[in-house]
Amino acid sequence: MSTDSITIRERLLLHLSRFPEYDPSEIYNIPFDLTQDGIASVLGISRAHASLELKKLRESDKVGEWLAHIKLSGSKRKAYYLLEDGIREADLLKKRFLSDGISIETLLDMKRCDPNLMWGTLNDADRETFGLACTFREPIIRTTIPNTTTGIIPTDHEGYVRISEDVRKKYLDVADEAKIKEWHSRAADWYVDNGGDIQERLYHLSCSGRDSESAKFLIKNADRFLENPNEDLLDIVSKMKVPPKYNENILSIRAKIATHCGNIEDMIFCSDRLAEYRSPEAVIVRAEADILSGNAEKAYKDAFAAYNEKHSPGLALVTAKALLSLGRSEEAEKFVSEAVKTFMDSGDVSRADEIMVMKAYAAYSRGKNDECLSYLNKALRSCKKDAYRAQINDLISKVREGKANIRFF
Repeated sequence: MSTDSITIRERLLLHLSRFPEYDPSEIYNIPFDLTQDGIASVLGISRAHASLELKKLRESDKVGEWLAHIKLSGSKRKAYYLLEDGIREADLLKKRFLSDGISIETLLDMKRCDPNLMWGTLNDADRETFGLACTFREPIIRTTIPNTTTGIIPTDHEGYVRISEDVRKKYLDVADEAKIKEWHSRAADWYVDNGGDIQERLYHLSCSGRDSESAKFLIKNADRFLENPNEDLLDIVSKMKVPPKYNENILSIRAKIATHCGNIEDMIFCSDRLAEYRSPEAVIVRAEADILSGNAEKAYKDAFAAYNEKHSPGLALVTAKALLSLGRSEEAEKFVSEAVKTFMDSGDVSRADEIMVMKAYAAYSRGKNDECLSYLNKALRSCKKDAYRAQINDLISKVREGKANIRFF
């Protein structure tokens, strides 16, 4: 018998049967699990779905309701309990499932089960399915993983598997490390076959131990990843085990993600490591970190010294940013113009949004808010990074509202 054929109605009756001591004779300290929201949470369904199932059971005289004070709540709420017919049906369900070798607890909320105990009740095939389900961080359609015979995979009313992070971790902690890597590998391949999120594919590739593949995947898709730099992506990349031949490339990408996230500690780490490769990016990343740390004077001195040795557009831009942070807008604009010229000569427009934000800041520092807004709107039109677009929109709103001392970067 597959547990996937067990209905929500049956699981609801089994759930309520775990609380035989609570009925309308009790009105204080009633468990949250007996409320509509609590039932929905335990069964992994929506509140609307729980409401519909409870209505059907009330109409068939299986379930009753009453108003009671819920534990840790200051107000009364409806609570639900089994009537005589409901108790009889729940008892029959228990006998049926136990005779089929199905644990009642595993039919209900995973987070209430002891993971070691539950793991022991699952057969080998179902352990594989549970492990794979716990490996996914994002909801997936239930039909994409095998059916189970000894336990229920939490599924919402739309048919998606949804397991909270703390529950996922609890169950993976009792699994074999080699198995966990295998499940991550299967999850990584699932994202290839189903056209899923590249960030999730990278996460699973890294966790599976496919180190060369994850490094090559990040490098090949760097532009796509940098369209949405975020803390989770930074965490994934920082934990990757990178083969030596890919180190410098990965550090460069990681530094860009860290810079967009404003993670100063990680920026400094990347800068120090890039310096070991004599990468010109090392000075740029460290200067960006110094600006964020409020040490724009040091950032300017280091960037300007490096710029005098090598007139790169990246060094010109970070020198300009340091000068703007110091309030030296006229000097800064010279470096911005130098960077623009170099970029235009090379046909590179990848940092047009950043250049426009700098021009906007220079205009803002001269009190020319209309000019500032013009540059910010140009920056917005050329920007492809979701996170940076949000920052630019925030700047536009602040300038329009006339707020003082706006921080541009």
